[in-house]
Amino acid sequence: MIQLNDAVMCEIEKVSEVSQYLWQREWAERNGGNISVDVTDLFDEIPSVDAPVKALPLQLPMESAGRIYYVKGTGQRIRELRDPQYAGCVLQINAAANGYQILWGGKASADFAPTSEFISHIKILVEKRKAGSDHRSVVHTHPLELIALSHHPDISKSSELFTHTCWKMLPEVRAFVPRGIGMIPYCLPSSEELADGTTAALLVNDVAIWEKHGATASGADVLQAFDYIDVANKGAKLYLMCTAAGYEPEGVTKENMDILKREFNL
Repeated sequence: MIQLNDAVMCEIEKVSEVSQYLWQREWAERNGGNISVDVTDLFDEIPSVDAPVKALPLQLPMESAGRIYYVKGTGQRIRELRDPQYAGCVLQINAAANGYQILWGGKASADFAPTSEFISHIKILVEKRKAGSDHRSVVHTHPLELIALSHHPDISKSSELFTHTCWKMLPEVRAFVPRGIGMIPYCLPSSEELADGTTAALLVNDVAIWEKHGATASGADVLQAFDYIDVANKGAKLYLMCTAAGYEPEGVTKENMDILKREFNL
């Protein structure tokens, strides 16, 4: 195992912090949810280890070749990331972008492997880098109210309507999720279709909703990615609280949201 520098350890400690938020909110049942961070640029020099190259089930984008990621392991519980060497690992993608070597961590089992959603995360991070974004982290989790709202027979059919439903409940949702929420129709978990849909959504939105499944966001670090989902979920929660109380919420008017957009340059 390699020795990680302070910069890499700082990002991994943020992962541990966010993992506990997700567990405490009941957003991460059993092994539900995943976190990945591209830590390549935090290394002073690219490390090398005498470790076997393990194959990946699908080909990764060639832009990921040689890059280094911290990622939760398949079957591991989010709450177990309180010990990041146990439930997660630092790995490097091989030159052919179809395999990886574990550089650090992965202590939970002898056959430790990254989450099955790792390929989806890599695609998001590669496309973000190509677009000039500083986003190096991806969080996927199961926020209760966003999932509940994704079951709505009308709201779930439109990214614009889903976004407006959350935006109108609180000015902060409009301010801190300014690019809105993208709806992805139900897909098989861990499928390439879901990976491609999520990647496309996050190039234009702050949060992607997997219909009847969960939410995904990217950020400069995992704290920012978590914040996008957390704020969006507040909008969904407030909406559902109002409808559960028996009334359709009036919400912030479009005129006032337009003023907010103008005044805060959103």
